[in-house]
Amino acid sequence: MSLHASPRRPLKAGSIYDVANRRFVALGIDAAHRVGHALRHACASRLLAEGLSMKEIGDHLGRRSAATTSIYAKVNMEALRAVGAFDLGELE
Repeated sequence: MSLHASPRRPLKAGSIYDVANRRFVALGIDAAHRVGHALRHACASRLLAEGLSMKEIGDHLGRRSAATTSIYAKVNMEALRAVGAFDLGELE
């Protein structure tokens, strides 16, 4: 089956898991969760790192609210470290 072929029948509940898991294994990616949900997390995190707004990320992922989008767009640790390293001088 070509990666670009349309499904011949409706997808079953485990279909996305099967496809995602096979790709994770084939690429040698060792992840705690090898499911389609992990792909949404990765996509949202990358878009967030590229500077897209939560609204834009939500639109891309097909989410209706910022609250549900925030589930996928986890914390950007690099940005938090930069904030944590900010010198406040002699402020109390």
